[in-house]
Amino acid sequence: MNRNVFAVATAILLAFTQLAAQDLRGWCFPAEGCMGVQIPIGSGTYGACESSCTLTNPVAIRDMEATLYDEVCEGDWMENGSMSNRIMFIKQSSGQTRMFAIREGWTEQLERCK
Repeated sequence: MNRNVFAVATAILLAFTQLAAQDLRGWCFPAEGCMGVQIPIGSGTYGACESSCTLTNPVAIRDMEATLYDEVCEGDWMENGSMSNRIMFIKQSSGQTRMFAIREGWTEQLERCK
């Protein structure tokens, strides 16, 4: 019985986690000096300037086209080899569709991947 309850609970959790995640496919961080190319984020894992980052634990923001993630980045240059952030991706659909990435003290407009 406990196995069945655990299996059902796990299936429900996984289903709702996927529903909470905003579709980031087709969106990129803009090209910047270090890498010089756009950085696609749609897979939930991306590389940037001697680091690799992963987005986990998506939480849909009520009444907004936005999702909040835990972001863990790893790189040799970081203290203890990694750092964690909270990052929110929010879509603005009035007029033209735009996407923004927001961290504490930092906001960046994303681009459609080319």
